[in-house]
Amino acid sequence: MLKFVLRRLLQLIPVLFILSVLVFSLVHLVPGSPIDVLMGDIRDPVVEAALIARYGLDQPLPVQYWRWLTNLLQGDFGTSIYSREPILHMILARFPNTLLLAFASAVVALVISLPAGIIAALYQNRLPDFGAMGIALAGISIPNFWFGILLVLLFSQYLGWLPSMGYVSPAEDFGAAMRHLILPAITLGTAMSANLTRLIRAEMIEQLSQDYVRTARAKGLGERMIVGVHVLKNAMIPTVTIIGIQFGGLLEGAVLTEVIFAWPGIGRLAVDAVYERDYALIQGVVLVAAIVYVLINLLVDISYRYLDPRVKLG
Repeated sequence: MLKFVLRRLLQLIPVLFILSVLVFSLVHLVPGSPIDVLMGDIRDPVVEAALIARYGLDQPLPVQYWRWLTNLLQGDFGTSIYSREPILHMILARFPNTLLLAFASAVVALVISLPAGIIAALYQNRLPDFGAMGIALAGISIPNFWFGILLVLLFSQYLGWLPSMGYVSPAEDFGAAMRHLILPAITLGTAMSANLTRLIRAEMIEQLSQDYVRTARAKGLGERMIVGVHVLKNAMIPTVTIIGIQFGGLLEGAVLTEVIFAWPGIGRLAVDAVYERDYALIQGVVLVAAIVYVLINLLVDISYRYLDPRVKLG
């Protein structure tokens, strides 16, 4: 196990290096410049030249990249051009909020998809199956931002049950924090549950046709024991992969949701950085999100060993 983890961590190095090159290159291809944002309507060539030299933007791109990479390896993500704050501090301050939203969304997705997928498999090609698949198809088809706006209109504007936007720290007021979390978590979790429902249904149907299920029934085991313990556990092996991938994707999908609900996470931080042409901040946010995504996939691979002891981690 330790050997496998160390090898995967070593494989992370070239992946992140290539990613850093791509992110740095693509960010600098975006039209505009952070200097334009800083200067606003003021067009003083002397001030503009001084700002360009101050932030090293007059250097060739390879030189800028090398300087950024060497600082990064020392734990220095740089300083935001717009806010003048350390980038690592800004990311660490926002990242727990995005993780909270991602975990809550994953819980919503599992609460919806697990019973829906199991019921659809047990009643294959019957009314419950058609209903579950119809809801899953609707969940895949509806854009997150549009669904989020509908939730705000219904539960905030018309019914007045939940706040429409904002964030409250759970440490300050747990009840208020949960009320602010419900709508964005449902928005992200519903989209995730659609794919999971279809996958769980397909895996459950495949496992129900296996020989071990017929053997268990022949031995007199109850249907609840067979489905809830044996079939569901085997069906969860590929499902865990999708959950891990989609959980990493929640960090990306949270961008629009965080903007709609004014949620102070790294998604909204990335959007603000794009508006302000804050190159260093964009690079830092994307790099941290990529590291988390790769580590989640590593945890998924390790979880295989516990879900199925026959799986060998090569």
